[in-house]
Amino acid sequence: MNCSTLRPMSVRRFEETGLYKYRRRQFLLAHPYCQVFLAEHGIAEEDAIRDGGRVVIGGVATLVPLSTQVHHKNKRRGNDLLGQEYWMAVSDEAHHRIESNKTWARASNFLLNF
Repeated sequence: MNCSTLRPMSVRRFEETGLYKYRRRQFLLAHPYCQVFLAEHGIAEEDAIRDGGRVVIGGVATLVPLSTQVHHKNKRRGNDLLGQEYWMAVSDEAHHRIESNKTWARASNFLLNF
């Protein structure tokens, strides 16, 4: 009897993964601050970058959280894996909030209905 194991991912997906890791790294360099935090506080990303992440909210100087992850607003399936139009640079805390409160995330346009 001949036994074979299933591939954990297709060859195509494996090749995309390398490209994804490169693009993800470049995306996080271009978007160093959490886009959820910026959106919630009405802060333009360009302003946060120009000011080194230091912003004033309600008269209080605040540091914008750094982005550490890429959130996929339209899931990571098919061609959407590499589609940066569906990406958001987020902090770990913001990503956890999105994943644990999907109703709020959809209402805030951080998650798309598909």
